[in-house]
Amino acid sequence: MLGNLPFGTTCAGVRGYVDANNNEYALIGAGNGISIADVTDPTNPTLLFTVPANNSLWREIAIYDHYAYACTEGGGGITIIDLDSLPNSYTATIYDGDGAIAGQIGSAHTIQVFDEYLYIFGSNIGSGGALICSLSNPLNPTFIGSYNLEYIHDGYVRDDTLYAGEIYAGQFTVIDVTDKANPNLLATQSTPGNFTHNTWLSDDGQFLYSTDEVANAPLASYDITDLQNIQQVDAYKTNLMPAEEVHNVRVLNDFLINPSYGSQITIVDGARPSNLIEIASYPTGGYLCWDADPFLPSGNIIATDVGGGLYVFAPYYVRACYLEGNVTDDVTGLPINTVSVDIVASSTSTSSNTSGDYKTGLPTPGTYDVTFSKPGYISQTITGVVLQTGIVNILDVQLVPFVVNGQVVDAQTNLPVPFANVKIADTTLSSFTVADANGNFTFNSLSSGMYEITAAIWGYQSGCINANLGSGNPIVIAIEPGLYDDFTFDYSWTVTGNATSGVWERGEPVGTTFSTSQSNPDEDSNNDCSDFAFVTGNGGGTANDDDVDNGETVLTSPVFDLSSYNDPYLNYERWFFEQFSTNPNANDTLFISMNNGIVTEVFEIVTGPDSTNSSWVPRSYRISDFITPTSVMTVIVSISDKIGSGNPLEGGFDRFEITDVPLSVNEISGNQFISVFPNPANNELNISDRALNATLIEIIDLRGRVVLETGNDSQVITISGLEAGSYFIRFTNESGIVGYSKFVKK
Repeated sequence: MLGNLPFGTTCAGVRGYVDANNNEYALIGAGNGISIADVTDPTNPTLLFTVPANNSLWREIAIYDHYAYACTEGGGGITIIDLDSLPNSYTATIYDGDGAIAGQIGSAHTIQVFDEYLYIFGSNIGSGGALICSLSNPLNPTFIGSYNLEYIHDGYVRDDTLYAGEIYAGQFTVIDVTDKANPNLLATQSTPGNFTHNTWLSDDGQFLYSTDEVANAPLASYDITDLQNIQQVDAYKTNLMPAEEVHNVRVLNDFLINPSYGSQITIVDGARPSNLIEIASYPTGGYLCWDADPFLPSGNIIATDVGGGLYVFAPYYVRACYLEGNVTDDVTGLPINTVSVDIVASSTSTSSNTSGDYKTGLPTPGTYDVTFSKPGYISQTITGVVLQTGIVNILDVQLVPFVVNGQVVDAQTNLPVPFANVKIADTTLSSFTVADANGNFTFNSLSSGMYEITAAIWGYQSGCINANLGSGNPIVIAIEPGLYDDFTFDYSWTVTGNATSGVWERGEPVGTTFSTSQSNPDEDSNNDCSDFAFVTGNGGGTANDDDVDNGETVLTSPVFDLSSYNDPYLNYERWFFEQFSTNPNANDTLFISMNNGIVTEVFEIVTGPDSTNSSWVPRSYRISDFITPTSVMTVIVSISDKIGSGNPLEGGFDRFEITDVPLSVNEISGNQFISVFPNPANNELNISDRALNATLIEIIDLRGRVVLETGNDSQVITISGLEAGSYFIRFTNESGIVGYSKFVKK
């Protein structure tokens, strides 16, 4: 930046003017009129005059000889300013039409002059297309003809061709204006953002550049040598703020000058329109660098920012360093598309097209490493690539297909495990497959690198290894026989119940919190191969968004056989969270049970102010202490919300395993003060809680439902109305829940 002239109003379009004494001026479309600034000394731009006009954010200017023409959507016609007396004075008149449109021109969006013709775009006449006026009398233009098939937001004219940015149609249009009274449509082309703002032609006239006034839309370049087959050849986004679109593009000596949103102006080397490379940028001070004019004899660029005023810049015009080439398959010789091409020591990245061609480059010469990568191929880094200013370095590469082969075997017999599930994952992707009848598996859509590979099938423990893949050596994963599930794979656990929300689901936990407590877990158990678990609802948000509500949700395992185990143990990790109620009767409950095809027995109950609330808790239980092992066992995990309790309730279940030894030490607690008899019972149950002083006794079935409750005024409870099965008894006094017992109803 050489100089800056702040304004107390907005600034839009800008055009440069040179008088007979070679003084340079900037004419600025300010919010309150057309401002004229002397920029002969670029370090000290000076405001000379402001020509009054209707207030407007949008004001554009064109220059013909010593006349300036300004339009605005604020109305008031076309302001014509005679600049011949600068820097001392000016004169101004208003033009609102002539001939067939006398007195009709009120507003317009953009204006341009080429040869002796004035083109007015986006006016209030017709569809807002192009009005064409002769400047044989510069102070009194003569209307000749118009083009009105579409609204034109901005236009660029060279020779007898108009390139129109038809913003609402999302296209640019090429129009023959040889016969100014009868313009003729030649071609149309949609643009990437479908909101075409402006266009500009390359110096040789063979390429056209377009901008779209919508976020994330690129500046695009097109080969227009065949108007019946216009081809987009590249797309450019600013390096520092790629989401902020270029507002206007101007071209000088095959450099693209780009005032842009985000308050920035950039220069792009356009010598190779199919390989546009940014070589310079500067941040301006508002929110939108609206316009720029690089055509002053001094070579200085004048630019306007809506909030930052007028800027004068010394341009940096240096050709880029180009890197181009073709990528093919080393085996077939066919081109490979979507190969990522990364110049390692920079943030520059591109990809190959359907022909395998790529084009990229840098503004700074030097020696670089370049990496080529695509899933399904071994990544390749070419070192010592020399990039020079203005030189095209051609670098063709052949990539070797990358295939991961492996086998899943039994860790004890070393025999193949047929049809095992296999997962391969890194930080960015996760892919699944199923081994064949010989335990063999293949992945062919990966890049070389470090991966975690997990293999499992029901009846085996999950096995997981970390491997740096790229050598081509087969992967062997040995897995141990055993009943196990860390939920890496879906073994068809079933979900039933009547809860209206928060039902069990398998996935990577999405954590939620309540006050300062973790309600839903934000990760699974740390002791397994996967990030998956079963959790009650996994929608995230707050604790009440997807918790268990108005009933129970029941998770049931596949059937498994324990008849071959000597002394099996049930092992798992569970999660429980409840917002504890001041009323113990409202507390919700988690049950872990097993069924052997005949009866269901509860192994663990978690409720109320459990000390392990909001954590993964490992548990191991000797199965025969609770139920007779058979060949048709299932595990049942039920969590129930008392209807109307309003308590946030969450549960989790992970790392299920059956072993012949316990895997964790449980905190076993009993209560010596509770006596229940007879057990099993038929019609009556005698209860003695002696020192507990319970005020409420509840009988709960295996689904967590309270089926009978009473006070402690009677030591005999009639249970004849209960169905046969196992039940729990919960004892509560003023301090809360003080104990449990268990009985069987005949």
